[in-house]
Amino acid sequence: MVQSKSPKWQLRWRCGRWWWKVFKLLLKIPLVIGLLLSVVVLYRALTASTPASTLDILNNAQTAGVDDNLKMERAHRLAGALRISTVSYEPGKQETGELLKLHRYLEKEFPAVHNCSFVKREIINVYSLLYTVTGTSPDKLPYMLASHLDVVPADPEHWEVDPFSGKIVNNTYIYGRGTIDDKGGVLGILEALEYLIKKGERPQRSFFIAFGHDEEVSGKQGAQEIARVLLKRGVDRLDFVLDEGYTVTRYIFPGTRKHVALVGVSEKGYLTLELSVNGSPGHSSFPPWESAIGILSEAITKLEKNKLPSMFGTGPERSTFEYLAPHVGFLHRLLYSNMWLFSGFMARIMEKEALSNAYVRTTSAITVFHGGIKENVVPAHAKATINHRVHPSQTISDVIEFDKRTIDDPRVEIKVKASKEAHTVSPYGPDDVQFNLIARSIYQTFDDVVVIPGVLIANTDTRWYLGLSSHLYRFFPTVIYPEDTNRYHGIDERISIDNYQQAVSFYYRVMKNADLIIGHVASTTAHQQREL
Repeated sequence: MVQSKSPKWQLRWRCGRWWWKVFKLLLKIPLVIGLLLSVVVLYRALTASTPASTLDILNNAQTAGVDDNLKMERAHRLAGALRISTVSYEPGKQETGELLKLHRYLEKEFPAVHNCSFVKREIINVYSLLYTVTGTSPDKLPYMLASHLDVVPADPEHWEVDPFSGKIVNNTYIYGRGTIDDKGGVLGILEALEYLIKKGERPQRSFFIAFGHDEEVSGKQGAQEIARVLLKRGVDRLDFVLDEGYTVTRYIFPGTRKHVALVGVSEKGYLTLELSVNGSPGHSSFPPWESAIGILSEAITKLEKNKLPSMFGTGPERSTFEYLAPHVGFLHRLLYSNMWLFSGFMARIMEKEALSNAYVRTTSAITVFHGGIKENVVPAHAKATINHRVHPSQTISDVIEFDKRTIDDPRVEIKVKASKEAHTVSPYGPDDVQFNLIARSIYQTFDDVVVIPGVLIANTDTRWYLGLSSHLYRFFPTVIYPEDTNRYHGIDERISIDNYQQAVSFYYRVMKNADLIIGHVASTTAHQQREL
């Protein structure tokens, strides 16, 4: 006869079965979560779309560009400006005579602009230019178009042509220092305004054209002074500012063959630190255990080996890829449309290349190192300069604190030489009128293009206009291919004649489209109206 289990064994058996069911259920939870995540990822990829403007008047606009009849004439005018070597070497050291020569050149080449009753030109701080274009409705907030007159130095040794020859090659490209940074912007804006005036048109909205003369060496004497002049006159609010910045690109973003227009809606900050060590001087025949150079070198090595953390996905760069997602292949779309899940994976890919790494984090560059004075003398002092470009999701104090923790050596003194917080992110959603005005002008000018927001990793004169508007955008209307990226501040800087024609058309469309949205623009103060 089989004896039944005792109540004690029955309880253990039942408890064992219960725990086994719980265990099997727990095994299924990751599968369920994985399935749900897969559904969400797939759904977002399949439904990805670039946000479109909600303003019908912009969506339906068919604004024409400038005519093609004067394309070569415009190209020769830009070439002439490139022959004027308005070089900035360092703050306070510029080719000032060339800047004045450029003033005279612009006045001669754009007679309609400089003899128009509703256009006023002013010279600011000797070398910068400010144009006030008074529209027929000065009661609406004005806007600003900005560029700069100066260029960086150029060594002619490796150029195909002399960098200041303004040579047109094969009737295709205009070569010269400043074609894309940024005399192409200066001349492009003036060409658009000249065309508008010669057509007998007058804009409804008032706007400013600001050309600083020292952007390449800080902008303190140029754009900063222009901003001060406007504020002094009571012009303390602009509808938007459009300055130089990113361009239309092709074959740079993985996964798409479309033209991609990247509009800078923010700008990295900068922080320049001086690291210094005071040691013991002596003769090289009996050196100290640790020298000032050695201590400082170790600190710098720590900074180079320990990068600041990835901030990818915490700023506008997340929207950069989400806006691009509908225009890439399916595998890339899975990534781009699900940055909430794959931002870490994307960051690890992007940080492998120097250029894309700059989008991921605050960067650190050792730019200057000073040490010894003689081969047999152990120096008492050593110092180095480190330049950080600060991600919009971090602050200057965050970066300084990170450096101190990383170096972790009280013998290394850290001194702030210069700093500027990253710019506040300007609005760029489908309901933002100003961003979509620029986007629409791009769509009208370039074929097969998608417009996306992004963070500008360089610095521009917009830093001086932050107090005048919350809508600051950075875009230069030309097309850049991968092989062209090194032309910025590099050799063989150039722009194609066709692209320059597009730049002129873009600026003209901005002026015309700005009038289309006049009903959506805030009013100016009575004081501002008097200034306009």
